[in-house]
Amino acid sequence: MGVRVRGMGLMAWACSLVLLLSAPANAEQYELTESEVMDATKFNTTDVSLFGIKIGDSEAKVKDKLIKIKIPGVKVEVQDVFVMLYDKRSPSNPMAGVRLTDGKVDYIFITQRFAHLAAGVFRLVLRGDGIEETRKLLGKEEFSEDSTTFTRLNYKGGTMVILFSGRDITVEFNTGV
Repeated sequence: MGVRVRGMGLMAWACSLVLLLSAPANAEQYELTESEVMDATKFNTTDVSLFGIKIGDSEAKVKDKLIKIKIPGVKVEVQDVFVMLYDKRSPSNPMAGVRLTDGKVDYIFITQRFAHLAAGVFRLVLRGDGIEETRKLLGKEEFSEDSTTFTRLNYKGGTMVILFSGRDITVEFNTGV
């Protein structure tokens, strides 16, 4: 009986060790306003959050976290299926937002106007000088789309997109292309 108990203890210890060692391989939570993660491989698109809102969250959670709550310096407007966040200092264009489809968030975006609130690698991307600097920060994109008015760098199977339109930079997170 003692050998069996010792064997079970050893098995529990081994399972715990496997879980602890596999944790770094799992994606981390990435809050766009707080996380100082500099490596895009450290998180999945579904783990990215904007003021606590992630892809897949319900409309009720968006109402509680973005619409009802007061975020200092941020004006919130609902426009059709979008919840748009504006900088109160210059509310001409949105700095961030989410899209609701079928009662769930399926798209999150941030623009250059959000750079002062962003943390980590996306602060650098939004404040960057262009495509080559973004490639240095995030690595080579999986595929890109070029047109006369914009360039899209697609990462993580197209669920993370960096859009360059003239001098404007937008980072998009979505459920898939």
